[in-house]
Amino acid sequence: MAEIRPFRGLRFDTEKAGRIEDLVCPPYDIISEQQRLAYIEKNENNIIRLELPKGDDPYTQAGKTLDDLLSRGILRQDDEESVYIYEETFTVAGITRSFKGCIVRVKLEEFSKGIILPHEETLSKAKEDRFNLMKATDCNFSQIYSLFNDPQHSITKLLDDHSKSAPISELTDNEGVTHRMWRLTDKDGIDKLCSEFADKKEPSLESVGRKSSSGQRN
Repeated sequence: MAEIRPFRGLRFDTEKAGRIEDLVCPPYDIISEQQRLAYIEKNENNIIRLELPKGDDPYTQAGKTLDDLLSRGILRQDDEESVYIYEETFTVAGITRSFKGCIVRVKLEEFSKGIILPHEETLSKAKEDRFNLMKATDCNFSQIYSLFNDPQHSITKLLDDHSKSAPISELTDNEGVTHRMWRLTDKDGIDKLCSEFADKKEPSLESVGRKSSSGQRN
């Protein structure tokens, strides 16, 4: 069984940090140095400073940057454990499509148990880099993208039911993809969602399909 749990996420206070459109960035591994500097020039609080730190000791620098953003209230940790419902809407060949999922904690399992299925190829250097960044910040800025089977659409229905209100965050990125996020705090709703995942297997796709980065602190 796949065990998922809510968590207290880190989110930008846009009244202090600036527009959400100017605070996000694409996955770290597709950003050139020129692009990195452009994001910072547009808004010095852009998450790229944490997602792709630079310098002689980039991981220590990321930790200092995170502490600074927290101390100034640029980033705030939610006061309640939550499940974050996330949707992307995009147009391909004139057809608009969307997919919806959730950002949660997932219990680590040995691959041999067949609960969390591994990506077929991962790069040692990239894994070491992300692990060092997590150790220095106690955060995961690059959530792992996973898939699960939902033939009865039970999870889809739950996510739809809990995302009928206005999202807490919405933006359209440079590629024309619209991102929306909702926050589920209702305990009964969270418990129901967790129970629905109990019989799921989750293949980890390690960074496939990420469009923007956000903070998660355990």
